[in-house]
Amino acid sequence: MTCSAWKGGTFGIRVGKANVHKYFQKNWSSIVVIIDGRTHLFNLSKTFWNNCPEIRSNAIGVWLHKHGLDCWPKGKPPKVKLMRLSSNKFKLVK
Repeated sequence: MTCSAWKGGTFGIRVGKANVHKYFQKNWSSIVVIIDGRTHLFNLSKTFWNNCPEIRSNAIGVWLHKHGLDCWPKGKPPKVKLMRLSSNKFKLVK
């Protein structure tokens, strides 16, 4: 799925409401994301399902920086891919 980089108090990936409904199951409380070969667990907040469809962490910020994706013009965040590997396991790719 195509997602956008996100920046608030930390960096993250905005999954988007359409992707949430298409690729995520409401009974999941967390997802696993492989980032550069390392496994990361992300808890899904209650707001993830409604108005804040993002996953956020320092690990994502490090990954964005490593790939030159941590700076962008206002309103034009870079696009990234979140590939579903199985059930609630994904891989973040450029």
